[in-house]
Amino acid sequence: MHYDNYQFLRESGRSWKDAIAFAMTQVNLTEPGAQARAITAGLVSSNYFQFLGLTPQRGGFFQPKSNDRAYGANDEIVLSDALWRDQFNADHAIVGRAISINRHAFTVVGIAPKEFAGIFGGVAEAAWIPLSGLRDLSADSPPDPLVQFHYGLQVAVRLRPGVSDASAAAEVHALAHAIALQQSGGNQGRWDLNLRDAAHFERGLFNMIGSQLPVLLGASVLLMVLVCINIASLLGQHSARRRREVAIRSALGATPARIAAQLLAEAGLLALAGALAGWAASTGMARGLYILLPNFGVPLAFNLHSDLRILLFVTAVAVTVTLACGIYPVRQSLRISQNEALHEGGAAVAGSSHKRRGRRILLGLQLGICFVVLVRCGLLTRTALNIVHRATGFDRANCLTAELDLARSGYTAERGLAFQMALLDRLRSAPGVASATFTSHPPMGDDNSGNTQDIAVPGYVPAKGEEMSIITDYEGPDFFHILGIAMRQGREFTTGDSASSTPVAIINEPMAHHYWPKGDAVGRTVLGNGRPSRIVAIVGDFAYSDPANTDPESLLFLPLTQRYSSSFFVALRPRSSLADITAQLRQAVAGLDSSLPLENVRTLEALTAERYQMSRIPAELLGVYAISSVLVAMLGLYAVMAYSVIERHREFALRIALGSTRAAIFRLVLSGSAWTAVVGLVTGGLCSIAAVRLLRSMLFGVAPFDPASYCAAAALLLLTVFLSGLSPARHAASVEPMQALRTE
Repeated sequence: MHYDNYQFLRESGRSWKDAIAFAMTQVNLTEPGAQARAITAGLVSSNYFQFLGLTPQRGGFFQPKSNDRAYGANDEIVLSDALWRDQFNADHAIVGRAISINRHAFTVVGIAPKEFAGIFGGVAEAAWIPLSGLRDLSADSPPDPLVQFHYGLQVAVRLRPGVSDASAAAEVHALAHAIALQQSGGNQGRWDLNLRDAAHFERGLFNMIGSQLPVLLGASVLLMVLVCINIASLLGQHSARRRREVAIRSALGATPARIAAQLLAEAGLLALAGALAGWAASTGMARGLYILLPNFGVPLAFNLHSDLRILLFVTAVAVTVTLACGIYPVRQSLRISQNEALHEGGAAVAGSSHKRRGRRILLGLQLGICFVVLVRCGLLTRTALNIVHRATGFDRANCLTAELDLARSGYTAERGLAFQMALLDRLRSAPGVASATFTSHPPMGDDNSGNTQDIAVPGYVPAKGEEMSIITDYEGPDFFHILGIAMRQGREFTTGDSASSTPVAIINEPMAHHYWPKGDAVGRTVLGNGRPSRIVAIVGDFAYSDPANTDPESLLFLPLTQRYSSSFFVALRPRSSLADITAQLRQAVAGLDSSLPLENVRTLEALTAERYQMSRIPAELLGVYAISSVLVAMLGLYAVMAYSVIERHREFALRIALGSTRAAIFRLVLSGSAWTAVVGLVTGGLCSIAAVRLLRSMLFGVAPFDPASYCAAAALLLLTVFLSGLSPARHAASVEPMQALRTE
């Protein structure tokens, strides 16, 4: 929200004790004798640190009751522990010293606590500047920059004791209505504020990551259920095989309590060992999750340390399941008479069909769970492949990009435009550079951060409620040719499109079809923020922000040579390799201004890769769950079938003695596993109908009931059953009748 709205909310609200406003920006840190460095800084209200209950390591924080519009005679800054140690070698004397931020002196007043990296949501902030410092972060800042701070501020409130979320949310809506009534421009009734609990994944990058958690949590629960079933099955078989041991101990004078205590102690040690091994493995794997997180071009701050509450919960689940599964077989063993247990092995020829049916149903349930996870993995994998192979409409290969921000280094519009033209001339004359251009927003390079403007089209009457706000980018000469974007009509921007020439514009096909359906857009006029520009070309549609977005989106392009933008990207194509031109780019920038930091130097493929990562990561993580589920199911199948073969050992010997072939015994064992597979496929198919509904919003180019995904999951499940039963079936077929019948 706007700063004035924040102040109104802070002063008028009765449900909260205090409120803070915060935002994030990039600034240049310059130290004597060192290259300027771009860092991520938080822009915060003066009460920010006190609101969060933080204590500084060194020095202090901003004065909490200061006027954010005019706080302090001198600009101040608080450093993070990471920046303090990395840039200033943990020098205690840095407090009270002035450092250069965007070529302006900011006094270091304190060092933040060691683990604190801001609350923006997944982004590690290196320093914090009061909102009043906005006026000195740019050479062309207005006297009151908070009036024109168009990105908007995030606001957090701390509720008073006893105030419910519902009553606080109602007050927020009422205050929002009061704010909307004071605003002009028809915002009445269309503008509102929503209260969100701090646990919601909506701040910063948490929203992108958190949207995928329900799917991964569901897979975790299914895998845990699968493991619990296996534990119950394995412990049950283990106890069944110890019935005669329990009977002998009882006959020798052991009391039921002593036997139960021993068996439960064994189960407890097993549970504790499993919990400790799982904790150690999860701790190591959690540190590796940073590899899977997308590269957003900013330092990340995700808490991947072990959480004591989650650790205790999972340990309790592991111990409870193991003990519960251990108690029931103990009870069953103690209920069987000693005489029956001692003679059970000698009397039994074939295992109980009732027991086998129960095991088959249990195994079928395991396979059904495994099938659900495999289907979901298949759907997300096909989604990721569809997005990766979808045509983007521009050439991502063999292109180097880098970002520059001239306003942070004190450049005015006149000096900045001269710098851009000089840099373009240097790059085009560099020996390894085939072509070079500029852009304010590379395709699929950011989230359209604030690059919209109100337009008007002469002769076009907007529909009722239609917003005439459109995404607007600023491009350098030959941008579309260099990026490989198809030119449908007209010409490129050139160096001749200067401030003294007629203002021109280029639009994309969706915009041309929307505002000029007769196909006569070239030569027409479009007004952006009241300034007319003549349309000189129409370019083909391309993946502007997201390769998974198929909705047509109107785009307006203006020449950087006519509409200056202080923040821009450089795009280069090499004559040979990208490695050759990276050094030449740095030399060209340093030759014009050695203190200007070059940011985010990476290929266009790397820059756009994060758009693919958001679809690839859930598929990869769910693939891990799928593989784990298959391995767990295979272990459970093998253990049950191996025990069944041991249990039916004398039955198989008798069958062979009566003339049955070993091949028939082999088929008999595998046929039992085939029925288990049928139960699993039916159970899993029915459960998948409900489970895949959760994935609808994450799918692209694939139906929720995709036949290929279901068939692949079924084939993998059948292969799992076959491999699990192969060894027990071979063991059953290798029984020696005489040796087996003599036993006991």
